[in-house]
Amino acid sequence: MKKRIVAVLLAGVMIISMMGCTAKTDSQPSQTNAEANDAGAAGDGEAYVRAEDDDGFKPLEEKVTIKIGKSENASDTYENGDTSGDNYVLRWFEEQLNIDYEYEWTAVGAEAYNQKSALVISTGDLPDVMTVTEPQMRQLVKAGLVADLTEAYNTFASDQLKEAYDSTNGIALASATFDGKLMAMPNINPGADGIPLLYVRGDWMEELGLEEPETLDDICNIVKAFKEKKGSMGLVASKSIVSVGNNMYGLDALFALYQSYPEMWVADDSGNITYGSIKPETRTALENIAKLVAEGIIDKDFAVKDSDQCNELVTSGQGGIFFGSWWNLQWPLSDMWKSDGDVKWNIYAVPLDEEGIYNVHMMNPSTTYLVVRKDYPHLEAVIKTMNMQRCVDSNQKRIPLPEEDSYQSWTMFPFSVLMTTYDDKEKIAIGLNSVIDGEITYDELNVGLQPLYDSWEYVKENGIQQAAQQTQANGYCWYKGADAIVQAENHMNRVYAATYAQSETMDKKWATLEKLEDETFLQIILGEKPIEEFDKFVEQWKSLGGDEITAELQEMVSSK
Repeated sequence: MKKRIVAVLLAGVMIISMMGCTAKTDSQPSQTNAEANDAGAAGDGEAYVRAEDDDGFKPLEEKVTIKIGKSENASDTYENGDTSGDNYVLRWFEEQLNIDYEYEWTAVGAEAYNQKSALVISTGDLPDVMTVTEPQMRQLVKAGLVADLTEAYNTFASDQLKEAYDSTNGIALASATFDGKLMAMPNINPGADGIPLLYVRGDWMEELGLEEPETLDDICNIVKAFKEKKGSMGLVASKSIVSVGNNMYGLDALFALYQSYPEMWVADDSGNITYGSIKPETRTALENIAKLVAEGIIDKDFAVKDSDQCNELVTSGQGGIFFGSWWNLQWPLSDMWKSDGDVKWNIYAVPLDEEGIYNVHMMNPSTTYLVVRKDYPHLEAVIKTMNMQRCVDSNQKRIPLPEEDSYQSWTMFPFSVLMTTYDDKEKIAIGLNSVIDGEITYDELNVGLQPLYDSWEYVKENGIQQAAQQTQANGYCWYKGADAIVQAENHMNRVYAATYAQSETMDKKWATLEKLEDETFLQIILGEKPIEEFDKFVEQWKSLGGDEITAELQEMVSSK
């Protein structure tokens, strides 16, 4: 049985930039390129020169070494004598760029890596390169332990890498910039992951003659009809009420209906930073959501259910409506089609507010940061590696497989940095729509999207049940979820945080404040406490460290 090929950053899914990722392979670099490498070798803060024939992928004239603190994925597998530190993926990068990648230390899994990186930071004995959290980055910058990457990035960053950072509207690079200096290379998460969408059993809607929902009242009417006619439960939800990121079975969209953005730092009417969970709009949202629970619109047992339990309710046919992520058709819903091809799921960006707008919070574009130790002399090697990772991430350049069924994953790249674009998922749908609508031909479609179109065609010709049974439905599912966001673009209000940073006091007091918030919100929504409890919560939150944290974040933003 063939091993499943894990695509490079979900290969075949990423949109391909039209700019290109052409790697030069000249064996004799020009004098200008040699001079550029010499300038790069001078190290942190020096001027760099980029050769005219260097597009950011030209190999270094002389081989250099990068020693890395590496986060490993427990699910990665190696064959033919390969190991984590010596495998065909690393060797390909080394051949392309003339760089040796050595793992100074590794840790398997996020928890182990966090512990190891914290220990290393405390000693100040850093590898050449490692990934850190945002607070750790600030700690290292404050201690003067990491290199200024400004000149190296400006000189050697490829067009595609710059394009990826540009997709975040400047948020990513700004988060790593201190006193005008770029002190780290942020990762980029797909923004679509933070956009909740309403999933509704379309076959039930058709059977009962129900109209597509737009407002909260429409959603309530669908829930009531499903409960009465199909014996279904209310809107399936979990105890994770809000999360500014992937949040299956959350209630984020209901809060946003009232322009409430809990767990997010937003600007108040005066332009100052405030915490979304303590604003009056959140009080209004809690009061109204509590009514939905009391009326049975929202499953009354949501507070004791996790996402796995919700998955079981939905896939077993007990629940026909929930808020999820753009990728939920692919999992867990696609398995339903293997036994019942008549199941249909519709996806909507609702509820709309009184002005017909769908309000949605946008997740942090960057959550991890690649830092380089202060005295590392080959910063151009780091940037060129980032260029190549972005190029391969987007499937514009492919790493040859030793065997047809060889395992490959982006986690095997030299640096543990996810480099997609913030609007990546929207581009998926736009690309496929251009072929579906006849605007371009299949051959003109970027090669990375062709497998998704193939899946769409397979479903169209053979039906969703056969596609699911033959594992041919994934591309179709990805497209349909991403397209739901694209179709709502004209009436979507994307709300970004005033800051995604974390302050020093949050390390000490945030756990207490989170617990207070979670308990209070659940008690109000479940009707165990009156809405007036929210006012007490705000005062407690402010006195227990909330005001101090707010002041710190305001200072951090003002000093940018």
